[in-house]
Amino acid sequence: MVIAPPIDLRRTFRQSSGEAYRLAARQHKIAEKERRERKEQMEGEAAEFMDFAMAMITIDEAIEFRIELDTYDAATIAALQENERQLIETREEMDRLLAKAHVLPDGRRVFKTEDGLRVFDEHGNELFDDVIAPQEIDDKRPRWEKFETQWQRLETLEHERTDILDYQQKLDDARERLDEGGLTRGEYEQLREDLKAEMPGAVRAQIPDLARDHDAEAAPSSVTAGIDLDITDEMVPSSSPAGPTPG
Repeated sequence: MVIAPPIDLRRTFRQSSGEAYRLAARQHKIAEKERRERKEQMEGEAAEFMDFAMAMITIDEAIEFRIELDTYDAATIAALQENERQLIETREEMDRLLAKAHVLPDGRRVFKTEDGLRVFDEHGNELFDDVIAPQEIDDKRPRWEKFETQWQRLETLEHERTDILDYQQKLDDARERLDEGGLTRGEYEQLREDLKAEMPGAVRAQIPDLARDHDAEAAPSSVTAGIDLDITDEMVPSSSPAGPTPG
């Protein structure tokens, strides 16, 4: 019969206690790591949320931008109306000059220059003696320089109208973006800067504060003079009336 050696209960207890301690320490370390990771994740998410919130414009800024767009809209409509008025006026003056001009057998209206040496037709083509000599045109007929001035004015006004209509589309696009919501501060600042910088002179002339600021920097380039705004909801720009187009 083999007798087993006596068991050292104290040593066995110390070993088991040590293992339990190490296991508990490892578990505590893992739990502490997970706690830190959760904390860092929550802090990161909070920071991202704060960054996002800071990047968005405020309600007050959105209201301010909408008021600004309304002001630009009103000025754009006023500029279109003034532009149309001047277009009608210019076309009527051209029609009046054409009605008084010398008429060739082929129907073309012609004008001689102030110095009486050259002749141009209504399309800006110079005519020579084999077609008509300057002395064949009565001196009481309108002169070419007067008609040319109106022609150039018409072209300027038509280009101006195109610029105003393009700007009106930019305002519509900006309003649509604002209505979508979620406008970032970067977008907000860029839109405001672009709309002010790209505003045609004819529109700027309808906003006294902007017109004064612009006049302080450079002479105005628009042919349209400023008028007082009296805009109602019913004021809608109409198409420019048809008329003779030089060229």
